[in-house]
Amino acid sequence: MDDRRWLMKGSRRWLFSALAIFSVIGASHLHAQGLVKVPFPYSVVNYSSLPWMIAKDAGLFRKYELDVDLVFMGSSSLIVQSMLSGSVPVAGVAGPAVISSVVSGGDVVTVANLAPLTIALMVKPTIEKPEDLRGKKIGVPRLGAVAHFAIRMILDRHGIKDATILQMGSQPEAAAGMRRDAIDGAMISLPLNYVLAKEGFRELVGPQDYRRLGIQFISQGISARRSFAAKNRDVVVRLMKATMEGIKLMSTQENLAKRILSKYTRQTDPESLDRAYRFGLETLNKDPTIPREAIVSMVRLMADLGLVDRLAATNTPPESFYDNSFVDEMKRTGFLRDLWK
Repeated sequence: MDDRRWLMKGSRRWLFSALAIFSVIGASHLHAQGLVKVPFPYSVVNYSSLPWMIAKDAGLFRKYELDVDLVFMGSSSLIVQSMLSGSVPVAGVAGPAVISSVVSGGDVVTVANLAPLTIALMVKPTIEKPEDLRGKKIGVPRLGAVAHFAIRMILDRHGIKDATILQMGSQPEAAAGMRRDAIDGAMISLPLNYVLAKEGFRELVGPQDYRRLGIQFISQGISARRSFAAKNRDVVVRLMKATMEGIKLMSTQENLAKRILSKYTRQTDPESLDRAYRFGLETLNKDPTIPREAIVSMVRLMADLGLVDRLAATNTPPESFYDNSFVDEMKRTGFLRDLWK
């Protein structure tokens, strides 16, 4: 299938809606009650976004004099388009959408690495091995987002060319599609994948399998426009500090973290929430440095899969996709060292 076709069809109305939202919110220079107002869209509702949810609900953003509007948008590519329009200066997004933008000349860069690729491929119990995916229908929340990229890599690694990838709208909708037999598998994150496992569905490819398949990936992070970050460096650093304090609070306030996770994910099953919480503790990075080798690997994989122009990708220096200077500043000032004492 043509991975770019979605850009010409369904994404326009989502982009227009997003721009309407952020035109009301305004630019990040607007001040409310002495706080810098920052619109902050993010693309997934799971444990990897929990640091921002905690920072919002526990007042950590306000501690750093930021009034952050968390807005779930469901698509990394849509978020990046909003950033390029000037409506969004910084966002909870990383991965293929940033790389596609930079290869095409955009100025969005990743400034913090929060989590590797952990989304699971959940399938019907009759599918026992990757080869059984031939001719099957697999759901992803949105074409062009992390889950789409992940399933493309999984299929490519196993030489499967005839599986159909369908856009479902969201992970809950993808799960519902599996339950009613509309699709044979879906890319599902925690804690919803645990719910499906309890219902009898099988995890065919999990987080532990990506390393074995030679897949290095940054699935969650913070990205910013270079032009904004150059003029508002302190805002970006403060937002990153609040995020890291969110991870710290997550590790010390289990009940609070689970309560906030349940609020945003709308999951109430105690076992699923507990597993998602503990997985987050194991997975989220205490050091958000962006590994150069992960960026190089992601660019190469996207070129191999035809998701970016190979020549343009080859001619783009890896450093064009990320900026570790903000993390370096937090290390130099002792913030990260003191945070994790």
